Amino acid sequence: MLLLPGMVLAEAESDLALSLGYRLDELDWNINGENNPLGSDPNILSELEWRDLDILELKAEIVSTSREGIVFRGNLSHGWVLDGTNRDSDYAGSNRTLEFSRSVNDVEGSRVLDLSGGLGNTFFFGETEQYRFIPMAGYSYHKQALRMTNGNQVLWDSGNAAILDPSLAGSQPLGPFPGLNSTYDAVWTGPWLAADVIWDAGEAGRLFARAEYHWVNYSAQANWNLRSDFAHPVSFKHTADGTGQVLELGWQQAPSRYYWVLGISLKLQSWATGRGVDRIFFADGSVGETGLNEVNWSSQSIHFVLRKSFGR
Repeated sequence: MLLLPGMVLAEAESDLALSLGYRLDELDWNINGENNPLGSDPNILSELEWRDLDILELKAEIVSTSREGIVFRGNLSHGWVLDGTNRDSDYAGSNRTLEFSRSVNDVEGSRVLDLSGGLGNTFFFGETEQYRFIPMAGYSYHKQALRMTNGNQVLWDSGNAAILDPSLAGSQPLGPFPGLNSTYDAVWTGPWLAADVIWDAGEAGRLFARAEYHWVNYSAQANWNLRSDFAHPVSFKHTADGTGQVLELGWQQAPSRYYWVLGISLKLQSWATGRGVDRIFFADGSVGETGLNEVNWSSQSIHFVLRKSFGR
């Protein structure tokens, strides 16, 4: 049976879910040297990677369905990065050749935030209307407030550095260096389309699958605190357009309006931008610009859920 305009549910309902989970994220970006006035213009000049970010995440979600089958879904989550590494590499040659600088740093103090909301309509299928198909549209906001701390220089090649800029030909000591407290705040915003499929399996509980496709505007700003030639607190900004795909699978105990029930969900995310702009703000007030090649973000998470249903 399809729930068509004019048809109604027996009863409207709302679900409130609170969950605690573990999330593993990775984010990387790289820029090129196309506007280097000294002549060397590698297609990858600088590359930043945040890897193996172990995140403790809290999430709240509400799903409300009217008697006419209109569905609102909204969620908010916040995560604390417990561990991970940052790698900062610079190259004088294209295709990641002639690497002249590499540091491996901590990510202490990093955070993540996600906010999403959307509307859809319910279609019922099956002999007992046990299947629901819910196409939806909405808008989302995702932020990674990433940090670089406890710096450790693991590679320096003055010969390669001089190819890019003769002023970099001097030596630089390897090992830990003090004072690193740089920030990179990335924001992904935009509309999405989604489809939810729900199977009410009676006493066995409820299974669901969710797929989302996002169109995003990407923006980021950074404070490279140890670069005296850069402005502060905004040293450079990134802008680009991109897309994202999200897949979520889950199970919960049979819903009850009288008590909280348990559930579990698995979520996979893959996001990427195309070519964008890297705009650099210098300490003397001048502004430079080069190409942002790409930004990539991936995420996997598992959440343990407490959910309560309310009929109206």
